[in-house]
Amino acid sequence: MEEPREFDTSVLELEQARQMDEGSIGRLVKEYYPSVLRFLSYRTRNREDAEDLTNEVFVRMVGSIKNQTGNFPAWLFKIARNLLIDYYRRMDRQKSSSLDEMENDSIAVSAEDHRKGLSMDEIKHMLTVLTDEQQEVISLRFLSGYSLEETAQIMQRSVGAVKVLQFRAVGGLKGHLKKEFKE
Repeated sequence: MEEPREFDTSVLELEQARQMDEGSIGRLVKEYYPSVLRFLSYRTRNREDAEDLTNEVFVRMVGSIKNQTGNFPAWLFKIARNLLIDYYRRMDRQKSSSLDEMENDSIAVSAEDHRKGLSMDEIKHMLTVLTDEQQEVISLRFLSGYSLEETAQIMQRSVGAVKVLQFRAVGGLKGHLKKEFKE
């Protein structure tokens, strides 16, 4: 898994992007695209859906960056969260399609996940035992490498609330794994 990192976005870069400077917008997309894609990949059915949603995040970013204020990554991931909510609403409406028609593509898993023998499908399956908020904390903290503070900003919660969600999520995953290995 990647080491957690701080984003390199500078105030000047953001200001230039708000002035619709194509180079600055391109650098923002290049910097944030992998993290947004990773966040959405673990929460969607397949790679294509994750890529489509990620592309839509950046289309919306460009369309409204002039009015963006506050923490940029938090704003960007709020767009991603809202699109994910819409995605699940559409999925609920489309439940009439059979499970056989659903694709379950695997996407590239990090080298460490692969070494540990965890496939994307296994990770997604494990996350299903968690609440939506717990899934989001796990995705942001451990799959995307955000700090507690960054995760709290993205989720618009206190650091303490994120710690509690993370603690409960990890506990839920441990319980699920213990059950699976006993069977």
